[in-house]
Amino acid sequence: MILTKAYITDFHPIMANLSKCRGAKPKGLKRKPWQPGRRKERFSLKKIIALFTMGFLFIVFSLNAIADINLLDTSNSGNGVVGIEYPGDGSGRYKVVIAKGAEKYYYDYMGLKKEYFPLQCGNGEYEISILENLYGTTYRLIKTERLNVNVAEENIVYLQPIQNVYWENNMSAIVKAAELTEGLELASDKVKAVYNYIVENIDYDFEKLKTLDKLYVPDIDAVYNSGKGICYDYASLFASMLRSQGIPAKLVKGYSDNIDGYHAWNEVFIDGEWVIIDTTYAAVLRDKPEFNGFEKNNSAYKAARVY
Repeated sequence: MILTKAYITDFHPIMANLSKCRGAKPKGLKRKPWQPGRRKERFSLKKIIALFTMGFLFIVFSLNAIADINLLDTSNSGNGVVGIEYPGDGSGRYKVVIAKGAEKYYYDYMGLKKEYFPLQCGNGEYEISILENLYGTTYRLIKTERLNVNVAEENIVYLQPIQNVYWENNMSAIVKAAELTEGLELASDKVKAVYNYIVENIDYDFEKLKTLDKLYVPDIDAVYNSGKGICYDYASLFASMLRSQGIPAKLVKGYSDNIDGYHAWNEVFIDGEWVIIDTTYAAVLRDKPEFNGFEKNNSAYKAARVY
């Protein structure tokens, strides 16, 4: 407020001096009758300028504060992931946008903790932005940073825990993955062990699909402990369990000839090639004669997003 008043005084020195000479009258001129509207207009002008100045200063201070925020954690960028932390209070909605050239990925972010996101578009310069929701689908840009990525092994990104394929070694699902693969040496045998467990023990949750929130991100331990989930859950659980055992696995979203609507499945790196595996489809068909093993025909799946 002090800065605002000083600014107005400096901006209108004539108005500041008028109050001192309002009683004086030059010779030869008649004093005009007092007009109430003029004081009101003058007061309104001062008020408008004060409000404008306060808004301007607020924007300047906000921009300075945002500029001081260290948005990115790049300590793991050599493995193809970036951490993002913005000091929100959980009441707002944010978007993280990760772009490389024409390729853009959008993620919902609640601003409660640091989360990790993949840099899966290859080596080069990435532009990473965070946006805040104002209303509806309207967002404002908070900050953009650029990051040059140089990953030595292209598949290493598909071994990392990220927002929608998040795992830690002490999670129940990950402990189970270690138990299932103990003593197995071949990657294909480990994949089959985890695959068989998920297909036989996780049921498709038709009710969950009806009430799913748009901001939903799988919690693999919740899926593992409940024994049910939707395609997004299956794909996240399978990828997490395999990644924890050193097997590169992608979570893929898109469309399949076998499923109506948007779908999620996995691609797993086995014996030097990527193999499409759909645990959701297998779980639904596990007791039916058309069930035909875990490898799927590539032509039946069309990827839209890969994580």
